[in-house]
Amino acid sequence: MLEVQLLGNFEAKLDDQHIDIPSRPAQALLAYLILNAHKSFRREKLAGLLWPESDETNARNNLRQALWRLRKSLGEEFFLTDKVSVGFNTEADYRLDAKQLQADIDDNTSIETLIQMVAVYEDKLLPGFYDSWVTLEQERLQAVYEDRLQLLLTRLVEAARWRETREWAEQWIAQGLTPEPAYRALMTAQAALGDLTGVATVYQRCREALDEELGVEPSAETQTLFQRLTTGEVVPPPQTAQPRLRPTVKLPLQPTPFIGRHRDLREISSLLNNPTTRLVTILGPGGIGKTRLAVEAAQAQSNAFADGVYFVSLASVDAPDQIAAPIATAIDFSFHIRDQGERWENDSESDQLLAYLRDKHILLILDNLEHLLAEISFIADILQSACDVKVLVTSRERLGLRGETVYPIGSLHVPTKMSEDVRAIIDRHDAIQLFVNCAKRAQPTFELTVDNLDAIINICRLVDGMPLGIELAAAWMGLLTPWEIAAEIKSNLDFLTANWRDIPDRHQSIRSVFESSWQRLADHDKDVFQQLSVFRGGFTRQAAEQITGANLQNLMTLVNKSLIQPDYTGRYHIHELLRQF
Repeated sequence: MLEVQLLGNFEAKLDDQHIDIPSRPAQALLAYLILNAHKSFRREKLAGLLWPESDETNARNNLRQALWRLRKSLGEEFFLTDKVSVGFNTEADYRLDAKQLQADIDDNTSIETLIQMVAVYEDKLLPGFYDSWVTLEQERLQAVYEDRLQLLLTRLVEAARWRETREWAEQWIAQGLTPEPAYRALMTAQAALGDLTGVATVYQRCREALDEELGVEPSAETQTLFQRLTTGEVVPPPQTAQPRLRPTVKLPLQPTPFIGRHRDLREISSLLNNPTTRLVTILGPGGIGKTRLAVEAAQAQSNAFADGVYFVSLASVDAPDQIAAPIATAIDFSFHIRDQGERWENDSESDQLLAYLRDKHILLILDNLEHLLAEISFIADILQSACDVKVLVTSRERLGLRGETVYPIGSLHVPTKMSEDVRAIIDRHDAIQLFVNCAKRAQPTFELTVDNLDAIINICRLVDGMPLGIELAAAWMGLLTPWEIAAEIKSNLDFLTANWRDIPDRHQSIRSVFESSWQRLADHDKDVFQQLSVFRGGFTRQAAEQITGANLQNLMTLVNKSLIQPDYTGRYHIHELLRQF
């Protein structure tokens, strides 16, 4: 029998004997094939997935070598291959820890079976592997693990198995995921054992963890349980032993890690948890990282909205009156249609959607809303008619609604001095950390050193800490040195261009990002902005008025469109790349 461990350090055994597979690419290939054992893959797809930085010929050669190593180590019987495709043979005798974790469960699944399932999760999938597909699988399997563990705790509480409840709750908490269900189970166990001091201690731990990680208070459910336990009120066991359903979360999976902006995440989470805040707009110029921040903030809210968290991309919507359709698609809502194919005469799509949302507790993430502001009243209608719906928007322009809370974001932090050591630079400065992460994808052997540190700081300064600018610059690391990249940025804005197939055209270059914002400006505002771009290092309102004739209304228009940013001293700033544009 072949036994493969992927949850934690990679390990393979054949008939109880350890099998050495020293090649990381061969390990990755086996992992991908066995995780997707029900499929066969075309060779060119596998080669492109596992060796994305190599040309097609080299990638295919690498695939052949990795497959040869696996066959030599494990045997031919575990693989289904031909000249076109490669797959894992599901008829072979094998055991996979991730498969055991994902086994089907129902209301008859025993506690012992659940313990066996979650016990295989020693760590996240393939720690130390940074391929994009690994990141996606890590997130998916972690969600499965949390589902199984939450059900296990529910069953243990029902069975009054308090020692095991405490053990598994503490194990979940020790992973640093701030899981409120684990804290609730642990409080319940402490109360059942007569330790009310322990209940208070656990609750305080929960508060501190949530505040540190997300900047939020415990949920109403956790607070209510704490109050009932500490007042001696009998807490009934869960009403059902069926698997607990998590709220639906439909967010785009991210192929790269999220870096920095911890304060922004905490503050946005705090806004979304405020019952008086219904509409939050993350405001900033193109390429500043609004969408990624919104997705991360929404992910942190995945258990806070009973009817789900939904991401709605509006970038491809051309007409402002078409907003309802992509929202309906995202939340799996179907409009009513007559048998003849005609819509109900007195029931528009907007009305149908509003009626559906009226009793829903949902978080909607509306991405790239700036070009649809002519019909922004529909967003106001949602907020007015559906009192439990909250909306998180990303936009280059303010929506201009009375209930809007605007959260502007700026560039990542760039070092102002070079006296710190290399490790401190990475730890303290998000811009450098992002560059290093992106550079390693373009050139896996890249390391930040004292020799290249100055050039990389210079690159991050030249793009003024803009995340997209940093990514586009780092993408050249497979061809150019950091010093050459910095020189190219200085001489030519169009150097910051990429040919990534998995991002929109508008983010393929810095010029295309800024061009779309420029086209939405009125001619007079274009003239004012061009004149203001002569200022280096920022300007005051008085200087703008004296030199360009810009009044407060002109400045407000440009602020609302994310083209200039005010600071706390009363000065205004133009992003350096925008100024060059």
